[in-house]
Formats: sequence, C-alpha cells, structure tokens
Amino acid sequence: MKKLLGFAMAVGALFTIMSCEEEAENPGDFNLKAELTLDSIMTSTLGRSYVLEEEAVFDTAYTDTYEKRDTTFETDADGNFVLDGNGKKIPVIGGDGKYIIKIDTITFRTGKRGVYHKMKMITLESPADTFTIHLQSNAKWRAPEPVAPEGKVQWFFNYNLRTGGNSLTGNGDGHFYFRTLRNKNYARKTPVSQEIFTSDSTVMYQLNFGQAGERD
Repeated sequence: MKKLLGFAMAVGALFTIMSCEEEAENPGDFNLKAELTLDSIMTSTLGRSYVLEEEAVFDTAYTDTYEKRDTTFETDADGNFVLDGNGKKIPVIGGDGKYIIKIDTITFRTGKRGVYHKMKMITLESPADTFTIHLQSNAKWRAPEPVAPEGKVQWFFNYNLRTGGNSLTGNGDGHFYFRTLRNKNYARKTPVSQEIFTSDSTVMYQLNFGQAGERD
C-alpha cells in the first residue's frame, strides 16, 4: 500500500474508482509536471461561503512495501543456529508437518516525492447543503468519497451538481462537489477528511470538515 512518509494516512495503491468523470473545462498539458490548486472560497447552494485556508504544507516522500519470507531455523540458548550432521541449519517444523515461515514486511523509499497540503478545519452549518470548490490543474485528479467509521453516520457525500452522479474524478480545471445531511442533533463528533490529489499523487490536498448541530 502507498503511504505518505511520516503520516498515518494512506492514499491507497492509487484508488481504482468507478465513476463518471466531470467534463473538463480545460484539460491542460498532461506532458508537464502535475499541478493542482484550489480556489480559496468554497460556496454552497444555500448561499453560504467558506474560506479554505492552509494549516500546513509538507514535502513528502513515498514508500512502498513488500513481504520477505524466510524459513525459521532452530537456535540454541545463545541464539546460534543448530546444525545437523552435514553442517546445515535445521528448519523448524510445525504441527502440520510444514516448515514455519517467518514473514516480514519491508518498507522502502520509492524515490517518488510530492507536496501535501493540510487545510484548516471548516465547521459547516447544520442544514443539508451542497458545496462547490473550483480547482485548477493541468492533470487528471481524483477525490475519493470519505467513508464513515463503522457504527458512525455517513453524513458527507460526494455529489456532482451537473450530472446528479458523483464528483470523484476530473481532468484539468474543474469543480469538486459534495453534499451534507441535515444535522438535527449536536455537532458531529466525527469530522470528515476529504482528499483531492493528482492521479500520480504528487500533489495532495486534505480538506477537513465538521458540522454544527441544531441543538448546539
């Protein structure tokens, strides 16, 4: 799995997403280095606007992993391998009669680097609403829908105002849309992190949202 070095978040093996793509306003030159920027103002269908502000920007290095499988061998009290009459190490055999295999996960640097933009938390209003973020890019980009943790309410949905479908992918300059459910209770305890990134993951934005409640 692809991981951003130093972060507990995963960007996946770059997501394979079945969706209808938004028609590009300006596909850009895909031969150039991938770029992605977001407008500073996010608007809603109810006429609200929110400022998108950066909390931090990081240069990131990507890592990958592979499994290393080794046969387990018998050792003595000092940790030295036990040898048979031919001077060979003696493998450890399990109750099923098979060799016991030790599996280690090895992490290594891929040499691929990127820029990670962490945005400040935005608390949305309690009514159901649909939001629009305009972005500029010369590359293909993705915006996978966040999934609520098990047992939590899914209140944030990726939604395309133009097509009535989703807004998971795009090409070049375009718009990202999402909608929220009405919150009749107190403020949401579980915030949502929405990632938008170029398909090669060299530029990534993490947008963070909460939602106020009618009972606050």
